[in-house]
Amino acid sequence: MSGDWLGQVPAFLIACALLVLPGLPAALLLRLRGVLLLGGAIVISLASVGAGSLLAPVIGLAWSFIPVLLVAALITAVAGALWFVRRSTAEPLRGGDGGSVWVGVGIAAVGWILILIVGISGADHPTQLYDGVFHLNAVEFVLENGDASPFHMTMVLPGATSTFYPTLWHALVALIVPFASAVVPATNVMTIATIAVVWPVALATLTGVLFPRHRAAAAWAPLVAFGFSVFPLGFLNWGVLYPNLIGTLQIPLVLAFVVLACRRGLPWSQRLGLALTAVAAMGATALGHPSALLGAIALLVPFAAWRAWLVAKSGGTSTRVIVVIAGVATAVVLIAVWRFANVTTNEWMPNSTLAAALGEVAFLSPVGRATGLLVGLLAFIGIWTAVKNRRWWILGSYAIAIGLFLAATWLPLLALRSSIVGVWYDDTTRVAALLGVLGLPLAALGAAVTMDWIRAQREQGRTARAVAVVVIGLLLAATHLNAVVNDVRYMRNVSFRFDAHSQGLSAEEAELFSAASAELGPDSLVIGDPLTGAALLYAYTGHDVVFPHVTGKYGADAENLARSLNTGSAAVCESIDRLGVTHVLDFGDRELYENHYTTYDGLHDLAGSPILTEVARVGDDATLYEVTDCP
Repeated sequence: MSGDWLGQVPAFLIACALLVLPGLPAALLLRLRGVLLLGGAIVISLASVGAGSLLAPVIGLAWSFIPVLLVAALITAVAGALWFVRRSTAEPLRGGDGGSVWVGVGIAAVGWILILIVGISGADHPTQLYDGVFHLNAVEFVLENGDASPFHMTMVLPGATSTFYPTLWHALVALIVPFASAVVPATNVMTIATIAVVWPVALATLTGVLFPRHRAAAAWAPLVAFGFSVFPLGFLNWGVLYPNLIGTLQIPLVLAFVVLACRRGLPWSQRLGLALTAVAAMGATALGHPSALLGAIALLVPFAAWRAWLVAKSGGTSTRVIVVIAGVATAVVLIAVWRFANVTTNEWMPNSTLAAALGEVAFLSPVGRATGLLVGLLAFIGIWTAVKNRRWWILGSYAIAIGLFLAATWLPLLALRSSIVGVWYDDTTRVAALLGVLGLPLAALGAAVTMDWIRAQREQGRTARAVAVVVIGLLLAATHLNAVVNDVRYMRNVSFRFDAHSQGLSAEEAELFSAASAELGPDSLVIGDPLTGAALLYAYTGHDVVFPHVTGKYGADAENLARSLNTGSAAVCESIDRLGVTHVLDFGDRELYENHYTTYDGLHDLAGSPILTEVARVGDDATLYEVTDCP
């Protein structure tokens, strides 16, 4: 580990503590044990952060750990009351095989830490992708305003008093900034913490709940996840999709606690506690990104239908009528919400044949990733085992994930495609992640069944056959390395590259930010082309910029400057005066997203401008100008 990462160890430990400790007391009181305890603690911790971000501005508190702890204390009190009511009858709930599951989770956590450190390269390397401009600046916006509420994320809507944007990610990162020293390293530290802690635990939790007869499957789930490259690494190389990342990481936990809450034989107090935990998981997932919650709900439809069938089957005529009415009403509401949440952009079109898409499903290597040969085979074994055990709703949920993926990547009927996957912007990458939510637990089941078979072969004296299967499995596992290497290479060479050849912000431009701080006053307002990384002056220094993101509603004067500032005309000066612009950043012509429909041509080629004076420069292209000659 390089020196700059070693300096972030305290911030990393605090990030891990934030993800677990606020919810741990309540999870203990709910009698969760084993990996379920850690899964429940993560659910309640993230729910505490999300609810705290909503509560803080209501009660007049600035964003800090205090609102999180207040919510966590309230949840703990509720869990304590439920524990007290039926403390003598509720049994502890466990998931997975105690010893081996911790080995699997631990290996996976260390593996993800190492992969991400190598991929990101340096703790101070900012993401160089389009959405990174918004997300890094949004963290600074939270810090500046002391407000992480999703209803107050108005950064790209100057003058607005309220809007909605999911801010769980930004709330988490903002809490870590004081320990990481700046927004960029805090973002990278939280990225590593969430992937290394939440993802292995979430998969182990769900797998343990789905397949309690195969206890070892929960131990394999975090390990087979390395063979599914589209998530989480794909979300760091596409977007970058930080809110979708924190939302999707929680989907297995939503499914797990909904299923747990419906388990037979629980006392009412424990069932209520688990139901409230499931609701908390849904809320935290929605505040991560609403599309993640909708994905979780879609995957739960077969489970809900199965439970409804059981209730109707065991009840009388009136019960069946109620079940049918409730089912129809739920379907109508879900369809209405699905339509309301549709955010189709038609920016991403189908790009695959049906045969190719089915092949990607079969190998669990979606979105054109390098194809590995083991995880898909293990998933097939898991599917076959689920068929033999008549776990139909699990297979139905996986079929829904497959159907959504096929719609996104292949379905040529665009209107129908958008009505199905429009809640994910018709984006195949975001939809493909859902394949892993149930595909990986099924692959883990397949791994557990295979290991049982190998063990049986050894006990029967067929050692050569067992060894042969192990060797073949290792060779097949090695085929997944190519996808991981490709993702890490792309992270190093594109997504997090931070030198003179970065596609967005270069190291020289970041150095200019430091120099600019000496020139800028507290009331300075800076304009620059956000597509060049100039917008990140805000995240790096806290100084206000006209364009904190590429898109937004900044007004006619800002639009005029974006198109015409380099003309130095009287109209330009009038816009400068009305906005209060004092300085201009010019980072040359290299852009992180070329051919974007928003035009910032007027913020380039400023060297000869009659109204600007150069006040700082680093290298050939990174220049800070002061507005000096507007009347």
